[in-house]
Amino acid sequence: MSDDELTQVQRSDVDLVIRSGVPDGRPYDEYKQTLRRDFLYSCAYCTMSEAEAQAIRFTIDHYEPKSARPDLECVYSNLMYACDECNTRKGPRTVPEVARADGIRFFRPDQDQFADHFARQGLLLKGLTKLAEFTVDAVDLNRLSLRRIRELRIRLSNCEELVAAGIRGLSTFRIDQLPPHIRKRAQEAIQQLSDANDSMEAAIRKILHEYAKSALIDENPDGEQERQERLQRLRGTEALYPEASWRASSKK
Repeated sequence: MSDDELTQVQRSDVDLVIRSGVPDGRPYDEYKQTLRRDFLYSCAYCTMSEAEAQAIRFTIDHYEPKSARPDLECVYSNLMYACDECNTRKGPRTVPEVARADGIRFFRPDQDQFADHFARQGLLLKGLTKLAEFTVDAVDLNRLSLRRIRELRIRLSNCEELVAAGIRGLSTFRIDQLPPHIRKRAQEAIQQLSDANDSMEAAIRKILHEYAKSALIDENPDGEQERQERLQRLRGTEALYPEASWRASSKK
């Protein structure tokens, strides 16, 4: 699939993350319940919801790491709600100022519009900006579990659209307006559609059950190769700024 076949993510001018006006200075772990609500129970980076995460826990991420900016440790605007997978990959990586000046930093949904930076290519997420390209590689936004979630979302969305269309069609169909000699055939056809609708609902339940076994944490057979390719791209980005440090040193 070529770059011109990228699917643009639908843009919304409504901010998906609207932060509550809570005071700073409390121990940061006390903000978790507020973060959950503000971030719509979803990861700030990969968008995976708690319901989709299954065996993956959610944590509080410091956008600017504590080791680099201890002054922001308990500042609410610096806290992100993130799945443990993204938080672990992001780790203490600190983007140096010289790279930020070139537009390289982590995506943050409370300030950035997702559609301005990302597009979909099949089940893959592609970066449209340096910010997005860096985020995709740094937290591995195309890992196997996320590709499976995107596939499930597409399948469920298609099923829901078909079911909704069928229900709307049946609700507006007037048998009494048909000629008498075809009313019986029409009634039989409607019954078949109704049975098909039941089958569609059963198929949706089956899909949900298939994913209930937590396939999100299955081992990816291509995981090591994908990891090496991703790390190579990250090293290439970091090599552009050889004098800068991408890891914050611990401050005692």
